[in-house]
Amino acid sequence: MSFEEKERQEQQEQQEQKEQKLLLEVGSVEEAIAAASEQWGISSEYLRTDVVGSDRGFLGLFGKKLKVEVVPTKPLAFLRGVDFVNRLLSLMGFEAEAALREDEIIDISGKDAADYIVVRYGDCLKAIEYLVNLALRDLGADPRVRLDSCGYRERRTRSLERLAEATARQALEYGRPIRLEPMLSWERWVIHTTLKDREDVRTESVGEPPLRKVVVMPKFDASNMDGNYRSRPPRRGPRSPRGGFSGGPRRSSGPRGGSYDGPREGGSDPRSGLPGGPRGGSYDGPRRSSGPRRRY
Repeated sequence: MSFEEKERQEQQEQQEQKEQKLLLEVGSVEEAIAAASEQWGISSEYLRTDVVGSDRGFLGLFGKKLKVEVVPTKPLAFLRGVDFVNRLLSLMGFEAEAALREDEIIDISGKDAADYIVVRYGDCLKAIEYLVNLALRDLGADPRVRLDSCGYRERRTRSLERLAEATARQALEYGRPIRLEPMLSWERWVIHTTLKDREDVRTESVGEPPLRKVVVMPKFDASNMDGNYRSRPPRRGPRSPRGGFSGGPRRSSGPRGGSYDGPREGGSDPRSGLPGGPRGGSYDGPRRSSGPRRRY
């Protein structure tokens, strides 16, 4: 990390710390908590207060003013995310509730969590996570909020690790890049982390969210190319009307013009057993009456 990047990161951390602290002059601590809760849009249970001083009014006629410092107990972005998810679940009519875990992941639990939130490969959970990060981005927060429900993230992580290894084998077998389905940022991170120590493949993210995906590609070494990579198996052509595949090899049909090379003038015809004759008519016996031609 360069010096400019470190300085920029320190300034960002100082700005975040400044935003996560309020110094209010109020008449009571309860008034300070209510004001901070309304300003930040979070529940009052996540706020901590500290009285740092007090001032009396002019000639003691206007009562006593307290200087109260209000600080959130967790990072403000995550607390705003919890409040957003709870309001969204209420609007959707789900009997579920969101809470912030110790690892700063928002966990959704309740009666409808397993039946509606995690069902169908976690599509609903992913959609809610995308919406909450989009809302926090509009509020100026860094969108790094992650959601979980009923242990879905752990199961999904194990599945992605197996997918990464299988895709790496496929990329090496066919000698070409393999694109995976669009994923969230943490899912792509699992793929990159699983394959980062391998020397035969590399990974790269392409596209824009929410369609950003991971590409797994083999590392080719021109000095060590010994033909170990095989191309993709050829596709079989469409079926012909007589059966089989039109793209396959054809059977040899013998010499062009027919497969019989025997005598054609004089002698006998081995195909019919009749005496042969001059070319143009090998049979001189009586012929069947043809009669008038029938027209169709």
